[in-house]
Amino acid sequence: MIEGQALILIFAVVGALFVALGIPLVYDKVPPNAFYGFRTRKTLSDENIWYAVNRVTGRDMTYIGVVITVLSLVLFALTFWIDAMISIAVLVVVLLLSVGWMAYRGFSMLRKL
Repeated sequence: MIEGQALILIFAVVGALFVALGIPLVYDKVPPNAFYGFRTRKTLSDENIWYAVNRVTGRDMTYIGVVITVLSLVLFALTFWIDAMISIAVLVVVLLLSVGWMAYRGFSMLRKL
């Protein structure tokens, strides 16, 4: 039980990390680079495209982070009523679907530019 609760709290930290990494992208604080941001040949070839796409994905990343953090804390508070493994499964599904949606929106934006 303790290990499951610890994993739930790790998801809260991951959510907070998403927020911390997303905010600089939203405000165009991250120049084109090979390590951080929505990196494709097209985004790396043009700064205007880089900033436009990363504003969208950074905003999505920030929202995802808030959702994951809040959901993690709520599920942690409910561990007496909900099995920790069910909570972890819910968090994994929400995280994977959210990141998939963020990638889809990033590539959709990229196609428009």
